[in-house]
Parts: sequence; C-alpha cells; structure tokens
Amino acid sequence: MDLRQLRQFVAVAEERSFRRAAERLHVSQPPLSVAVQRLEAEVGATLLDRTRHHVRLTVAGEAFLREARRTLAHAQLSVEIAQRAAAGKLGTLRLSFVPSAALGVVPQLLRAFREGYPDVKLVLTGDTTAHQMAALLSGATDVGIVVPPLHDARDFRVQPYCEQELMLAVPDTHPLAQQQRVQLRDLASESFVGFPFKEGPGFESVVMAACQACGFIPHFVEVAAQMQTILALVGGGIGIALVPQAMQAVQTEHVNYLQVRRRHVPVKYQLGLAFRPSNNNPALAAFVSMAHRLRRR
Repeated sequence: MDLRQLRQFVAVAEERSFRRAAERLHVSQPPLSVAVQRLEAEVGATLLDRTRHHVRLTVAGEAFLREARRTLAHAQLSVEIAQRAAAGKLGTLRLSFVPSAALGVVPQLLRAFREGYPDVKLVLTGDTTAHQMAALLSGATDVGIVVPPLHDARDFRVQPYCEQELMLAVPDTHPLAQQQRVQLRDLASESFVGFPFKEGPGFESVVMAACQACGFIPHFVEVAAQMQTILALVGGGIGIALVPQAMQAVQTEHVNYLQVRRRHVPVKYQLGLAFRPSNNNPALAAFVSMAHRLRRR
C-alpha cells in the first residue's frame, strides 16, 4: 500500500464515481478500478459498494477514508517540513559572538533573522574570539561573530560584516576625563588596561597597530579577558583602555568615555562572520545570507 493508492481511493470516495475520479486524477477509468480492487484486497475488506448507478462507502470504507485523509495530510506536512528544513527555515542555529557585539550588532541580526526564520531555534553564546574558534572547530557552534584577523583560519571562512569604532575609557578622576576627544599619539605615556592577546588576537592587533602607527607601544599594567572587567579596572583607577564604542551602553561607575583619533581619523576594528565551509546546516547558510543582505542596506 502506498500514498498513490490512498489518493486514488480518496478521489473515488469523494467523487462517488470512478469516471469523475479518473478525470480528477487524469488517468483512465479501468486502471483506477483495478487499483481500488487491489487496495481492498490488501485491506481485507470491501471499502466501496458499487452498482451501475452509484458508488457508496461501506462502514469499513468510511473508517478507512478518515484515516486515509489523515495519512495523506501527514505525508504532505512531512514534505513541507522537510522542504522548510532544507531551506533553513527549521532546525537549530548555534550563534556565538564577542560580548561587545551583544550591545548592538547581535540584536539587529536577531531581529532580522527572526522575521524571515521564526521557527529556527537560536542558541546564543557570548565568548572571546579564541574560544569561539575552538567551538567552531569542535562543531559546538555553527557561526561566530569574531574580530579578525585570525592567525590560523585554514579551516574557517571569515567574511567581513561591519566596522566598529574604538573609544577611550578613562577614570572619572583622570585629567582627560572632561574632554570629548583625544589624539591617540597623546596617550604614549599612559598606563593601559588591555585584553589578553591569546583571547582576542584580532582586537589587540588593531590596538597595537594603531598605537605603533602613532609612534609608541602601549604600556599595559593589567589585562582582563572580559570587557566589563576591563572597565571595572579603569573605574578603579588602574589605567585607561581602548574599548569598543558599544561598551558605552554599559554604565560603569567612575568611567568616562572619549572619542579617540589617529591623525583625526577614528580608530576602527572589524567584526566578521566565521564558520566552517564543511558545515551543511541549512540554517547557517540562511543566516549568513541574511546577514549580508542586512549589511548592504
């Protein structure tokens, strides 16, 4: 017994006529009659009461019709679910991101993705770029929002997504605290709080390159793996820090933010989408495509 036989039976039962059912199915009448007879033989019961003038359902036929309709509807639903899953509209997407991206970039991406893919379950994790790459390599994450460049990205594809500006965080008692803007070259003698290079090599590379371009190497007196901890150290008067502009949304006591310029140009870093090309999760392809459509707006 297969779905084709069920469709043939349902057509005859609904049309109450082999001729009309044959027309509906675009087949000739004799093969249709034979197919229904074979179905009855498989079921072991007479499903249709046939005379010259009518075709009526038997009691067994009424019961079989209900279940046949249900089976066909479920089969169609299964096809639709499979098609939606293949198009990335169902399933699970595991997304990780550097914590500063949670303050602007991630909510924007999530809103856009939810609009087009409301039935995809999202599993979110905030982590450093280094930890994200390890999770991508192990298959624990599908896509990460990271800070390139990455030193060993042979197994990954990293696609640029957007640029973010750096700000200077200073203690509110610092001589610069009341200024709105500072030139990076004027910070050469300052004590810095930084991010561990092994946790975020891309971010720290941007910081080091910007400082070196201004003629100095920053003097780091403390490092911390979380931006909020860095801000707490700044608020405690330990030093100053170059942090993502988005961190201004985090209200940290005793911390003021200043625009920082290198030759009057903002200091920026890049966020990218990192994933493994071998990952065949359709929701991943849908997310990456959506992200780049959003970027082009």
